[in-house]
Amino acid sequence: MQGLQSRLGKPIRLTWATRELLWPEYTEKEMDAFHLIVLCSASKRVQGAEMSEGGYIQGAGDDSEAWSCGLTPKIFWDNRSTLFATGEEDLPAVIDELIGKHHREMGNEDAILIRPTNNIYIGRSGRGSNSEPAGVGINEERLFDLRISCNAPDAGDTDTSLTEPTTEEDAKALNLGCPSGKLGSRQLRKVLNKVEQFVALHLSRDPSQSLIVTCDNGKDLSAGAILMIICLFYNEEGNFEGPRRGAFINKEYIRQRLAWVISSKHDVNPSRSTLQSVHAFLMKRP
Repeated sequence: MQGLQSRLGKPIRLTWATRELLWPEYTEKEMDAFHLIVLCSASKRVQGAEMSEGGYIQGAGDDSEAWSCGLTPKIFWDNRSTLFATGEEDLPAVIDELIGKHHREMGNEDAILIRPTNNIYIGRSGRGSNSEPAGVGINEERLFDLRISCNAPDAGDTDTSLTEPTTEEDAKALNLGCPSGKLGSRQLRKVLNKVEQFVALHLSRDPSQSLIVTCDNGKDLSAGAILMIICLFYNEEGNFEGPRRGAFINKEYIRQRLAWVISSKHDVNPSRSTLQSVHAFLMKRP
């Protein structure tokens, strides 16, 4: 700590940049007395809401989809010079290009088994989002007996989740038709009953069947859908038991099952909206 103090030479002061206050107001003389670190948040600041009376930032800036345009910390830091040198009006296009480049270099993401189950997998959808290439490709998806895709079909496609399957292959796939981001998280609440029906129908017949659940990034909606599945259908050992309608499900129970997903795939990051949708579905059941 002493070595750090000597290198810094002067104190660090933290402040927030929010929707209401874009930049802290300090004179040049004041800023000579400390190193200023500005924490950015798209959330609302509530004055006097904590002991320090310095103000509380709702959500602590975790709603990054409101301002990050898809940037991850790694993409930001690897390309910070380019981003800082880009004008504000050109940033969205540059960010899209950087995100696409990152995923092309990263290559296709393998499907990950959710332990302790032996048949539930999570991955990125073969379709990808506007700026992302395919993740688990269509051919790879067909290696699994059952498939659930959380995100909306490409423009011009039809939502197969709302129609009768036309082939045996269609019957083994469920498209939930959710958009990406916060809107998709809210939509998830309305379609989790389809996931329940799909899993109950197929895995009750043959619990050994493999099931992959995908979304555009393999971290959010797919994690939420899997969380619902393992809460309703799987016991403590990770074995399929069928619909566990008598099971007592509370927040702690859901948190324990979420740990299965996070420990199996370390970059899983279901949003608050996604978790709220899962909680609402599970805890309001009869």
